[in-house]
Amino acid sequence: MNFRPVNFRDLGGLEGSGGRKLLPCRLLRSGELVRLSEDDKEILTKEYQLRTIVDLRGERECRENPDDGITGTVYHNIDVLKAIHEAGADMGSFETIPDIDTVDFYMRGLYEQMIQNTEAVNGYRKLIDLLLSQKEGALLFHCFAGKDRTGLAAAIILTILGIEKDDIFWDYLKTNEQRKEENSILLKELKEKGFSEERCKIAETALTVKAEYLEAAYLAAEKHYGSFSEFISKALKVTKEEEKELGNMYLY
Repeated sequence: MNFRPVNFRDLGGLEGSGGRKLLPCRLLRSGELVRLSEDDKEILTKEYQLRTIVDLRGERECRENPDDGITGTVYHNIDVLKAIHEAGADMGSFETIPDIDTVDFYMRGLYEQMIQNTEAVNGYRKLIDLLLSQKEGALLFHCFAGKDRTGLAAAIILTILGIEKDDIFWDYLKTNEQRKEENSILLKELKEKGFSEERCKIAETALTVKAEYLEAAYLAAEKHYGSFSEFISKALKVTKEEEKELGNMYLY
């Protein structure tokens, strides 16, 4: 059976602070929850114990492709790019990238903005608040492709839980393998709609992740706050007490 949520994974098993590991069926990440079968929904709610969905997409994305309703879950929408106009986070924005040579520049800019922008920072803080209130079952966070907004969210959460940077980047880069089939389908659709070869190449590049994109967020955090960890404590205002509480909740 082909389990539908694209770019889906359970973060359970990653090793955090003090040698403890992330509990399975507590932290899930994916792309948008669309075109799910009833079997998909049953797997999510019964096998993964899904209880909370956090959608990091914008209003237009949610309106045009709303998440499928899943009985027994609570849905939250946090638009982390509400005040950011960088290209690359959703299908529509790919059209604003002028040429293939500037894709990496735009993608790095997106990650830098997610660190610096007040609305984005407030959005990620709301996600942390939801994590603190998730006493049982799994919380799933996602965006369109599950790679940029979701990728930074995962990096923030995993850093709080004491996961090593190498492991965070390993999880981040898994997106390229897990989105391979879906990206091929999307590119085929673009060609059928008459997109030029260069437009398709731009979309193909922007639909993948590179270590340098996430590294741009780390460098921006270092520049403005001293380090990625200090970004979490100073900008997101995660206290030592909250860090300890999250560790007790999500690590074993």
